[in-house]
Amino acid sequence: MRDCTLKGFAVFVIVAVLLIGLCNFINQMYHADKKEFWGDEIYSLKNTIKEISYLGLLRKEAVRSEVNAAPLDYIITKVFDDIKQVVGSLGVSDKVYYRLWANFVMVFSGFVVVCFFLQDILRSPLSNSIRMFQLLLLIFVPFIYLYRPLTYHYSAEVRPYALWFALWFISIAICSLSRVNKLILALCLSLMALTMVGSIFQILSVWIAYLVVQWRQNGLKQAVRDSFQIFVLPILLVVFYAFPATYGNRAFEPWAVSWHHFLGWWLHETIIIPMLLVSIVSLYQSKRTRPMMIGPLAVLIVFLMGPLILLFTLSRGYFYTERQYIYYDANRVVFWLCLINFLPFYLEKIKSHKKQILVMVMIFILWLPFVFPKKTIFHFQKAIHNTMVIFGA
Repeated sequence: MRDCTLKGFAVFVIVAVLLIGLCNFINQMYHADKKEFWGDEIYSLKNTIKEISYLGLLRKEAVRSEVNAAPLDYIITKVFDDIKQVVGSLGVSDKVYYRLWANFVMVFSGFVVVCFFLQDILRSPLSNSIRMFQLLLLIFVPFIYLYRPLTYHYSAEVRPYALWFALWFISIAICSLSRVNKLILALCLSLMALTMVGSIFQILSVWIAYLVVQWRQNGLKQAVRDSFQIFVLPILLVVFYAFPATYGNRAFEPWAVSWHHFLGWWLHETIIIPMLLVSIVSLYQSKRTRPMMIGPLAVLIVFLMGPLILLFTLSRGYFYTERQYIYYDANRVVFWLCLINFLPFYLEKIKSHKKQILVMVMIFILWLPFVFPKKTIFHFQKAIHNTMVIFGA
C-alpha cells in the first residue's frame, strides 16, 4: 500500500469527522432553539456578562454572581454579546446565538483531537495496513463523546461546562500521543484553569501522571524539571481563581442526599477503572507507547479522586450536581484513543498479513456495540433528522 493511499484515506477521515461534527452542530442549534434559557443562564447573561467589564471578570468580580470565578467562558460570551448588534445575531434566535460558543467548542475539540492523532499516526513507523486501521478507528471518535448525556446536554447551554470539557479532552489527548508537546499542554491546562475553578483536580491529576511516567522514562530530575515548566502557570492561575474569600454557604441539600446522588452515579461509571487499567498495562508493554500512558493514567487518577472532590466541594459550602463532573464523559473516548495506541503493538506480532487483516476485521466488528449503543444510535438518527429539517426548511 503506497503512502499516497494512506494520505488519501487520512483526508477522507478528516472530511468524515468534519461532516459528523457539522451534523451534530446543526442538531444542537435545533435543540437549543427548542430549549428555553434556564434561570442561571438568564442570570449570567443579565448580570455577570452585561454588568461586569472584561477587566472586572479577570479580577474575579464574577464571584459576586457566580460560584465559578474563572473568567474565560464569561469573557467569550461577553464578546458574543458585544458584537450582537453588529452581526444581528447571525439570523438566529438568542437561544441559539448565545449557545453557539458552547456548541462549537464541543464539536471542535473532537476535531482537534482527531487531527493530533492523525498526525501522530502518519509519522509512526508502523506498517501502512496498521496505520490505515488506526485511521479507520479515528472516524468514530465523534460518536463516542458527542452523544454522552452531559456533553450532549451542556453543548446547548450558556455555561462554562462545554469549554471545560473541550479543554480537558484536548489536554488528555495531548498526553496520549507518542510525544507530549509541553508548550501546547501548558497552554491547554492554563486555559482550563481560566475556565473552571474545579479544574484544579484535573491539573493535579495530569501533573501526577506526567511526573510518574516521565520519572520512569527519563529519571526523577528530568521529570521534575519538565513538569515544573508545564504545570506552574496552570496551578498558579487555578489557585488564584479557586479561592476567593466569599465562596461557600451555597449548599441547599443535606450532605447525605448529595452523597447518595453522587455515589449512585459514580459507582455506575466505575466500569472505566478496569478499562483504563487494561489500557495502561497494554501501553506499558512497548517502549514506543509508554509515553502514551500519561493520558489514561491522569483520567484514572481524577476519577478515583471523585469522592474526595465531592467531600472538598461540600466542605466549601456547595451542593452536589453531576455537571461538576462533566469531564467524566470523556472517559469512554479516552479509552478508545488508548485502543488506537496499543492495538498495533499486538497486531505487529502477527506475521501473516492475511491473519493480521482478519484480526483487524474481527476487532472492528466486536467493538461496534461500544461505539453505537442504543442511545447513541437514537441521538444520531435524531441529529440527521433535525439537520434535514433545517436544510429542508
